[in-house]
Amino acid sequence: MKQAIQERFLISPFLVFFVIHATQVGVGALNFQRPLMKEAGQDAWMAVLMAGLSAHVLIWLMYRLLSHLPSGGDLVSLHEQYFGRWIGGVLSLGLLFYYALAAFMVLQSYIEIIKVWVFPLIGVWQFSLMFLLMTYYAVSGGFRVVVGLCVWGVVIPLLTIFPMVFFPLEYAQYRNLLPVFDHSFGQLAKASKEMVLQYLGFEMLLMYYPFLKQAPSSQKWAHAANAFTMFIYFVLILISIVFYNKEQIQHITWPTLTLAKIPEVPFIERMEYIVISIYVLVVLPIIAVSIWAATRVIKQLFAVQQRRSLPVLLACLFVGTLFFQEKTDIEQLMQWTAKAGFYLVAVYVPLLYVYVWMAEKVKKALQQKP
Repeated sequence: MKQAIQERFLISPFLVFFVIHATQVGVGALNFQRPLMKEAGQDAWMAVLMAGLSAHVLIWLMYRLLSHLPSGGDLVSLHEQYFGRWIGGVLSLGLLFYYALAAFMVLQSYIEIIKVWVFPLIGVWQFSLMFLLMTYYAVSGGFRVVVGLCVWGVVIPLLTIFPMVFFPLEYAQYRNLLPVFDHSFGQLAKASKEMVLQYLGFEMLLMYYPFLKQAPSSQKWAHAANAFTMFIYFVLILISIVFYNKEQIQHITWPTLTLAKIPEVPFIERMEYIVISIYVLVVLPIIAVSIWAATRVIKQLFAVQQRRSLPVLLACLFVGTLFFQEKTDIEQLMQWTAKAGFYLVAVYVPLLYVYVWMAEKVKKALQQKP
């Protein structure tokens, strides 16, 4: 059995709100409208709500699953407990690759935005090295430092970037919302599947769950974080629908970033530069939490301290950025990561819960036999 984590390394339950919300709203918030409106048109806001409710169910399921673990346990411990050392180790390796891939995808996506909008002539490796050094500084400080980064990654963008998206309402065409319920349930379900990918980030809970004080009591904060994420996406999709139309938005790569160009300030000509700069605080927490979770898996599997595996993992990501520089490669990478995340939270976690539930039932039945 894993030893319980010392209390000085734990975080208060309410901080789960910041960790989950910070990992959910990332680069995808800048361009999620395109595939959504392609499938559901003006009814895309329904897909946002449907996907958000699905995320609530999955968060509830994760807490039920993790409740079967003793103090100090995470998904790696659960794999070992119910599948054995070797099969459980293979399953945990898949989790490791997913967390590393998620960090790599976010890093590459943000670098692509910087290259297109701000510094088109500077090489990728400079940006990659800068972000990975900041990630090393945050993750090497421990989980509490990563959580502090998440807090700032929620508060500062919320006070600076979010108010900017309301300026386009001056040019809104509210008739774009009509007709309501104009798409079939199949179309809305397909759009909701695309939108579920934008809510990913709460699956990191599977690794930092033992670092929560009174972990079961943090569930309400996890749901509050997901509800707030749903509110952010709901506002963004409504403003996008009334500002663009279905045909226009298919020709805009980053609709949310384009909305940020609307505000006019006398001493700032390009407001999107400010948004992209502040967006570092949105992207960095996601990378930091993902890398921390990956190194935590390594520690649980191979008994290698996180401080030792961290530079090796970051070096692998740095080398990877040198090979994924074309836009088509980055888009393919995003599709792979999205599919992996979807199957993890929407397929594997429910199946694992059913397996654990059945295993516990069989165990109790055997214990009751004389």
